[in-house]
Amino acid sequence: METPQKTTPMMRQYGEIKDNYPETILFFRMGDFYEMFFEDAQAASKIMGIALTSRGDGVPMCGIPYHAYQPYLMKLIRAGKNVAICEQLEDPATAKGIVKRGVVRVVTPGTILEDEGLNSASNNFVAVLWTEKEQIFAAVADISTGQIFLEKCTPANINDITGRWKPAEVISHKEIEGLNRPVSVIDASFGTDTARRRVLEHYSAASEKSLGIDGEGYLKAIALLLTYTKNLMLDVKLKYPVTLAPENRLHLDSIAVKTLELVENSQDGSERNTLFSVLNFCRTSMGARLLKNWLRYPLRSKESILRRLEIVEYLSTQSELRGALFDALSTVYDMERITARLLAGRCSPRDLVWLKSSVVSFPKIKEMLLSAANPHLSETGETFNALEGIYSVIDAAIVDEPPLNIKEGGIIREGYDKNVDELKALRKDSRTHLLRIETEEKKKTGISTLKVKYNKVFGYYIEISKSNLDRVPEYYDRKQTLVNAERFTIPELKELETKLVYAEERLGELEYALFTQVRDTLANYSEMIRASAETVSEIDCLSSLAEAAVRNRYTRPQIGAFEEMDIREGRHPVVEKNITDNYVPNDLYLNSDDSRMAVITGPNMAGKSTYLRMTALVALMAHTGSFVPAAEAKIPLLDRIFTRVGASDNLAGGESTFMVEMTETANILHNATDKSLIILDEIGRGTSTFDGISIAWSVAEYILERLKAKTLFATHYHELTDIPSSIRGAVNLTTEVREWNDEVIFMRRVIRGTADRSYGIHVAKLAGLPDYVINRGYEVLSKLEKNEFGTDGTPKLSQSKIRQEKVVQQMLIFEDSPALDELRSMDINNMTPVEALNTLARLKKISEK
Repeated sequence: METPQKTTPMMRQYGEIKDNYPETILFFRMGDFYEMFFEDAQAASKIMGIALTSRGDGVPMCGIPYHAYQPYLMKLIRAGKNVAICEQLEDPATAKGIVKRGVVRVVTPGTILEDEGLNSASNNFVAVLWTEKEQIFAAVADISTGQIFLEKCTPANINDITGRWKPAEVISHKEIEGLNRPVSVIDASFGTDTARRRVLEHYSAASEKSLGIDGEGYLKAIALLLTYTKNLMLDVKLKYPVTLAPENRLHLDSIAVKTLELVENSQDGSERNTLFSVLNFCRTSMGARLLKNWLRYPLRSKESILRRLEIVEYLSTQSELRGALFDALSTVYDMERITARLLAGRCSPRDLVWLKSSVVSFPKIKEMLLSAANPHLSETGETFNALEGIYSVIDAAIVDEPPLNIKEGGIIREGYDKNVDELKALRKDSRTHLLRIETEEKKKTGISTLKVKYNKVFGYYIEISKSNLDRVPEYYDRKQTLVNAERFTIPELKELETKLVYAEERLGELEYALFTQVRDTLANYSEMIRASAETVSEIDCLSSLAEAAVRNRYTRPQIGAFEEMDIREGRHPVVEKNITDNYVPNDLYLNSDDSRMAVITGPNMAGKSTYLRMTALVALMAHTGSFVPAAEAKIPLLDRIFTRVGASDNLAGGESTFMVEMTETANILHNATDKSLIILDEIGRGTSTFDGISIAWSVAEYILERLKAKTLFATHYHELTDIPSSIRGAVNLTTEVREWNDEVIFMRRVIRGTADRSYGIHVAKLAGLPDYVINRGYEVLSKLEKNEFGTDGTPKLSQSKIRQEKVVQQMLIFEDSPALDELRSMDINNMTPVEALNTLARLKKISEK
């Protein structure tokens, strides 16, 4: 950066350091503050909400207290900024010239360790992408927990990975075409051998096969991650990587995760009204994060699924055990993140106390697991390490309520170290010595108001008011003159002060050294701590699923290599929790022969979308190892669940709603197999009726004849109800509707058959459109249904009894009318509710003119 020509040595030092970190906000330590200058100050002051000032030379600046910097740092990180923290590397009191300074850490959105900047129930991922041989290898890591996941994709599907993981930061060795996220490009001038060496050294492993890493691309992605964290001066220790291979995971693309609202809702992105919110009874933040990952990455291995189901079934029948486990789990802190800070050398004394408090309940948890009448739980109990040794190490050394900051002192427990105890005794006795000196000097001088005091600048001193200065003895040495008093010292006070200052300095150094010894000792147990934390997380998750099963009346599904999907009295797990009326359950039956596809017709608001999502969620929950909201459920092992539900556009990317729909449909047709479940809603809307019908029919035909995937195909095109009679493998379903006293009643039940009407005008009535528009809509619909056409082949829509009765001036027969043009083009039977509402709204505006 450019600094003014006439500047101070300190500002020149700032400029030199800032030049090395141009893409960051530089926190420049000056005494008790972190200062920011120039553009950094202008940008940071707005984000942090603090005053922007300037130095005498006009340089913009702002500052924050160093001991309370965390909230300000997190504001910058949440705003997407990187922050370089520059500390004073020597004591200003002993420094010669300018204090030596240097950056000790760079904080980025994807590498936060502090709890203040993290959501306890969510991972904070950084995604590292490496392109190799027309494939992209992704290493997705949570630095705050040490977890790392590996998966690969084609360049065309890269946004699927970032969309599912939602990383806070994306890193790559090169720009990636088509990526819809900002990417930080990091220099990676290393080959396979160098990447292999870095990774194996990090894990102290002999080969990549022992780490479960298969592929040079993965090696390079992990090596790039390690290079990146090293550049940030962040000492991380990653867990062994988990490869998300298609053969052992049910694949959900980012669209399915979003439309099924597994962990975020589509309204505000929160956890409210999501599948996670219904299933989450976890008592630990580690368990909540694991449950989210289970939902995003369900299992495909029958053995693994059955293991979870058997544990959930057992725990659901053991309310007393479940309650006891929850009580024990409630005392467990976030051990994963504490351990990550421990290994990075950034843990606080309170972290260690929280770690100790967590393991207090571990012997009890181990005992409950061992005594469980379930082989999976008892086996887990046998391998579960209760970490009694960890408790002993911390309890012996660290006080029960230590300060947050190591430098505040008061960390080491009495009796742990003889030297610390002696220095603390000296500090304690000093108060007695100071009181004795004050008492003796009062007697010697006869000044009853004499006081022995202390401040950081002048140390210990004797303060005497000006009215008593004539009584001051000659051996008093003046230190400071005030308006109404003067301050002195004496040889005895100087000697005591020297001892106390030394004791304080020595005590601080000694306590810090002992704390780091304890920290390093615990770091040697990190693998055991992490293994126990993983077990606790899993038990928490399984107990949560059992609790959800009991509270929500779920049943255990059958799952295996079946050809049938059979759901009896299925319910949408989220919708049933949010309606005041009784939920109407529905059945679903699909197979691989004559019922591979269900073509579903019926009006909106009658329950089609709920039925579609219910099916997908029941299948997904079964693959997660959860009980399901159904009286009975037989679920085949699936390889993928695809969803094309709801309307959305990508205007920023130049894509209309129809283009987005077609792109998502193309993805399904290219990647689905006969082991997939496909959920399609309203394929073909957004274009002309004939084009839409043609596209929808051909998509259904392709799925039936080529893919043979189990499919729910909801549509407003009634022409598609001819598919079952034309192509083997499809059946018609519809939502039951009853009419009573000119009212339409949606029964919310899905039955065999087809819909004869769409009830679009009824939906418009429910939405509150004016009576005139509704009545006129029915009149037009009647003409269309009676096939009343003019000589030019267009419907006779202009003769309106309503208009004649209510409008003073009748429309001239040959007058051009936007309303007529609009009405002539209407196709009521095939309108979606949104299209009906928009059309009727336009008619209403015209009628009011």
